[in-house]
Amino acid sequence: MKRSKSKHHIILILVFIIIATFALYEEFGKEKKPKETPRITKPEKKPEQPRPKPKVAIIMDDLGPNKNAAIAVFRLKAPLTLSILPQQPYSVWIAEEGHRLGHDIIAHIPMEATPAHKLGKGGLYTWMTETEIAETLHENFISIPFIIGASSHMGSAFTEDERAMQVVIKELKKKNLFFLDSLTSPRSVGYDLAKMHGLRALSRDLFLDDKDDPAEIKAQWEKMIEAANKKGLAILLAHPRKNTLEFLRKALKENNAVTVVPVSELIK
Repeated sequence: MKRSKSKHHIILILVFIIIATFALYEEFGKEKKPKETPRITKPEKKPEQPRPKPKVAIIMDDLGPNKNAAIAVFRLKAPLTLSILPQQPYSVWIAEEGHRLGHDIIAHIPMEATPAHKLGKGGLYTWMTETEIAETLHENFISIPFIIGASSHMGSAFTEDERAMQVVIKELKKKNLFFLDSLTSPRSVGYDLAKMHGLRALSRDLFLDDKDDPAEIKAQWEKMIEAANKKGLAILLAHPRKNTLEFLRKALKENNAVTVVPVSELIK
């Protein structure tokens, strides 16, 4: 009996030794296994969004005296802004047709220049009284339907005259019209006065066709693109002349540098 118990104890001890040996082996094996380096998952690169094209408003000045010139502008089928001279033979027709086609309409107000030029109907002069300026502006505004703003035509003398421009700005504000300073004089007070009175205002960056020459027109277009890229927007003034229209017909089709928009999109 004693021998049987002794054998039983020996077997238990052997089993315990085997279990302990196996456990030690497992623990020792774990220490020997190289630690796995945690995998770092790099965030996926999002595709770069294309940079939005700068916005450019092209203002077509001096419309009103000539119906065929306006038709040629309509045929460009671009969101050009129509700047119409007041009290001209086709002022109303161009404004109505342009509005129907989706163009922005602004009044192109003739203002005294240096040297003096004949302004025609609706012209503003520095010698006018405040009442005369206000009454002439009222006649100009009602001669062009659908206007949302007004710009200066010539005006190198008038836009420098603070007294005269104060009247213009106040009348524009009464009608809720913005002011576009054509900047025919670097000393124009128009834009600053408008801002001072809380009137929405813009000023032009370049004339496309100050020189009626194809090479010069192309050069100005390239300068406009450069200016637009720097500022994010640009305002370009042009006229319904043969060379200008021919250039725009081609340039607007091939353009992928800027987005041409109505001027109302920039005044926002």
